[in-house]
Amino acid sequence: MRFCLPLLIALLATSACSPTPDEQEVDTSAADASLQGPDAVQTPIPVEPDGGIGDGAGPPKGLPSDGDAQQEPSAFAQTFPTAIRGKWRETDGAAVTKAQCDGYQQDNMGKVLTIGEDGYSFFETGGKFISVSDRAPGHIRALFDTTYADEPTRDELEFRVDPVAKTLTVRNFDTGERSTTTYRRCPD
Repeated sequence: MRFCLPLLIALLATSACSPTPDEQEVDTSAADASLQGPDAVQTPIPVEPDGGIGDGAGPPKGLPSDGDAQQEPSAFAQTFPTAIRGKWRETDGAAVTKAQCDGYQQDNMGKVLTIGEDGYSFFETGGKFISVSDRAPGHIRALFDTTYADEPTRDELEFRVDPVAKTLTVRNFDTGERSTTTYRRCPD
């Protein structure tokens, strides 16, 4: 016991000299301001320019800012490549005439394909992008919403331009409609 008594006294003395948690949190800014007077100039708190929270500095070098956010790769852009856009007519290989490209004529219905930036259409049907799985300047493979007359449907299609043959080949990968159709660009 004799050995423990000095240790106990030392512990009590140390705790008696330590400030209580309430004493540590006392705000002295009001007392300091009253000692300095109403015209006293407050010294700003120094700020480290390290990109920390609230100091106004930007992010550290090497990290992207919001303006440098990663853009979605063009391979997944839900638009038709420019080379594919336009009016096309289904054909067996021969060049098409302006009259064959009139989609409202009885013989042409369902054979004239119009491709815009964000979708394609036939006489009364067509499709809008749902997702793109492959894309290049003269090629795109995508899933399209082909809903018509409140009947929800989808088709996975591939559009590919052959600049030499000047044709557009459309492949349908839908299990019930697997097909390949060739089109020629309509004259202006």
